[in-house]
Amino acid sequence: MPDRNPKVRRRLAAGKLRLRLCDLRNLGPRSVALLAGIGIHTPEALRQRGALETYLLLRRSGAIRSLNLLWALVGALEPWPEGRDWREVAASDARLPLLLAVDEADREVPRSEREIKAERASGIEAESPWVPGLPFKVSDRRGPRHAAAKKKNRP
Repeated sequence: MPDRNPKVRRRLAAGKLRLRLCDLRNLGPRSVALLAGIGIHTPEALRQRGALETYLLLRRSGAIRSLNLLWALVGALEPWPEGRDWREVAASDARLPLLLAVDEADREVPRSEREIKAERASGIEAESPWVPGLPFKVSDRRGPRHAAAKKKNRP
């Protein structure tokens, strides 16, 4: 891929031009404010962290839930410094590996004590997620008391 803006690249390399986060493609004032909330104030800090790690930090902090910011961060960092539109990233072959990495990172995060207490209080038992290829587990959604009463009333 040819350089779309070699003049900008030369000025960046010479130290004559300083990029701000809002200068990167796909990143507007809202994105810059979210990034500042986790301590990322410069494009260099964003590049060092990487798009995926930055997205996971934002997601764990509760600031976002949408994957659109992940696509925007990846697009902002690739190819440097011109960037790529977030919709191109979302439709590219890079989408699946990113989704798998996010899913893997979500599985590694331990549950908080508050989540565990809320689960115990509601009486819902933690079940392992359904895996493609395995049969669905049929359970009574009304709880263990209803299931026990149902068995008791059988002739």
